[in-house]
Amino acid sequence: MTHAIIVLGNKNDNYGNLSPISKSRCELAYSLLIDKPHSKLICTGGFGRNFNQSPRSHASLNRDYLISLGIAEQVFLEDALSRFTIEDATLTAPLVCAHNLQSVDIVSSDFHMQRVKLIFDYLQPSLTKQFHSSKAFIPEREHVRLQSHESHAIQRDFKSLQTHYRPLV
Repeated sequence: MTHAIIVLGNKNDNYGNLSPISKSRCELAYSLLIDKPHSKLICTGGFGRNFNQSPRSHASLNRDYLISLGIAEQVFLEDALSRFTIEDATLTAPLVCAHNLQSVDIVSSDFHMQRVKLIFDYLQPSLTKQFHSSKAFIPEREHVRLQSHESHAIQRDFKSLQTHYRPLV
């Protein structure tokens, strides 16, 4: 096995119900897996005040949703129990190495993709990557709010990468 699809986490409620954004990312990953059936899946997302206060990791909730779509359990590699996007990249890097992955498809949302590319290209520069954007059906006001958040987060994360991180893979 040399290829995996990495599904970045988003949010769920305190009862473990996934947000529309999380579901749209999972559904895109499912479609990619249909096209690349020999791939493995990595789900990201642990616990955090702003995205998951349920008793189960966000990655495990995504995994369950993907299984409900028809994906077999043996397709999944270990979860990356990240809390934010930089951790998505730092915690998937050891999995990339441990499983000798040569390439990955990274799934996130359209509003989030610029930051995802910045972070993964910086932290995993030697890995062959393709980025895939899902589009959740959320109110336009929410989409605008998320885009605004991302523009600030890109600046913050770029400074953090340059100051505190070095390439991993």
